[in-house]
Amino acid sequence: MAAKQRLNLVTGACGFCGSHLVKLLLDDGQEVIATDLAKSFEHPKNKMIFEKIGLDFGHENCTVIGADLTDAESLKALFKKNVTHVFHTASLYDYSAPMDILRKINIDGSVHLFDLALKCKSLKRFIHWSTCGIFGKPYTSAQKNPGNVPFTEDSSSPKNTPFGQPQPDGTHLVNDYSVTKWEQEQIAWKYHREKGLPLTVVRPAPLYGPGSDYGHGGILLAINKGVVPVIAADAKNYITTSVHVQDMARFAAFVADKDETIGDDFNVVDDSIISYAEFLNYLALLLGRRMYNFWFINLALARPIMIALAKFWLYLEQKYKAPRLRVFEIGSATYISSSYWIDNAKSKETGFTYKYPDVKPGMRETVRWFRDVGWLDKKYNPKGIWKENLDKDA
Repeated sequence: MAAKQRLNLVTGACGFCGSHLVKLLLDDGQEVIATDLAKSFEHPKNKMIFEKIGLDFGHENCTVIGADLTDAESLKALFKKNVTHVFHTASLYDYSAPMDILRKINIDGSVHLFDLALKCKSLKRFIHWSTCGIFGKPYTSAQKNPGNVPFTEDSSSPKNTPFGQPQPDGTHLVNDYSVTKWEQEQIAWKYHREKGLPLTVVRPAPLYGPGSDYGHGGILLAINKGVVPVIAADAKNYITTSVHVQDMARFAAFVADKDETIGDDFNVVDDSIISYAEFLNYLALLLGRRMYNFWFINLALARPIMIALAKFWLYLEQKYKAPRLRVFEIGSATYISSSYWIDNAKSKETGFTYKYPDVKPGMRETVRWFRDVGWLDKKYNPKGIWKENLDKDA
């Protein structure tokens, strides 16, 4: 399908992935309906990010519509024109958000969108953003299971397990966000199989790149502030994975017109096989910060300690308005002592070529972007993404 024949609806257009995807589609000469909460388009921090990544929502091929996934009526305006492609990037990605809010947005909100998409006669493809987190926390060889076995699309997932199964076989989901993303993807497959939603599921690994101070970006900020000055010596035995946000957007756009990818799922992750120790020490090197390796601490011991510290910090935040520290979030701490190897062979079999197959050059560029926009300045201290206001000194 020629670009001029497409009308792309991007949910979560002000988010990390959504904003980069909208820019990519507009740069390709395509028409875009960009939707998010109306206030998100005007948020000072977001507007700075849009400018710095070169995104113009005032582009002649872009239509901005404020809408709320939790309000089904507000979503009807998104389908007044002949939408051909839906890119559903929107979810609440916040490890501190209460479960009821996560369910309301990630599950109930997605159902509202699925229902409306089914009624759209012009729809040719629905690209759904899942997460590699749905594979769960892998068990280690010390727990009498194979260690460091890569997760492929054939691994236990919402696609290949019975509907309603609460988590993958052989692993377990580690936090509320992952639970809602598992259920969300299960429902998406149910709509595909039983109602004909022309679905393709993409599962990003942990994302990084210009515009996000959460996830890997949050780790950068924590190291820069000296909040993470030490790392367990056995972190050299645990794998971490990544994908650059531009590659995530590029892959989704790449498979959008490939008919053979309808009903298929793809892990989107770079080629890096890198340990937590090497990754964190590399970030510290880029930032000019010291990172001490402690031989007497191991990640299995650090996990419950970090979870306890996260609970204590949450208490301080709620009781005494202490500033949020991304590294001290309960849902984030639950990932500690996990070794994630995500296989990307299937994504490359489509003919797709990653622009950032190695995380190190991508992180160098990301650190440079952070520095250029002032995110590495001492006064920069972002609050949680589900809190609207910026810090006064941000």
